Amino acid sequence: IISAPKSRSLNNSPFSCNDDGWCTASDHYFLFPRGIVVGQKNSECVYGKGVFSVDAEYGGTAKNCPSGDGSITFGRGNIASGFKSTVTGGVQNIASGKYAMVSGGYSNIANEYGSSVFGGEYNEANGSSSSVFGGNSNDANGYISSTFAGRSNSANGFASSAVGGEDTIAHEA
Repeated sequence: IISAPKSRSLNNSPFSCNDDGWCTASDHYFLFPRGIVVGQKNSECVYGKGVFSVDAEYGGTAKNCPSGDGSITFGRGNIASGFKSTVTGGVQNIASGKYAMVSGGYSNIANEYGSSVFGGEYNEANGSSSSVFGGNSNDANGYISSTFAGRSNSANGFASSAVGGEDTIAHEA
């Protein structure tokens, strides 16, 4: 015979709620080993451990997916699949590298170790520790390379930088 788990009394809850539907916690720390999802659960996501996601549903379904352990997703339709990766806003961005981050914009990708994209659209940080700072269709492909704004610029070599303009290609520093 399997018995049902005992229900817990909420009389000793650390939360107090008012008639407006708002609840506050008393002065305590809270530990959530699996994670926190605010808004809607994405039924297609395999959530990582120790994740945090804020997902305002769009079109009736949740779309953010913090599948990497220790990852964070905000915005809409964003994926943080790398270990401790973050997407802190925007739409349809992906942080797939370990410690990678995207801080907004549209359809940006940070897919290598420690890579980052700061806004813009269709940008990619493909090299380890590479960065793209805004613009459109820019990429940073070399180790510790970076592109800054503009359109269709590439930093391909070790420690190379492409700054502004269009169709600029930077090779070795």
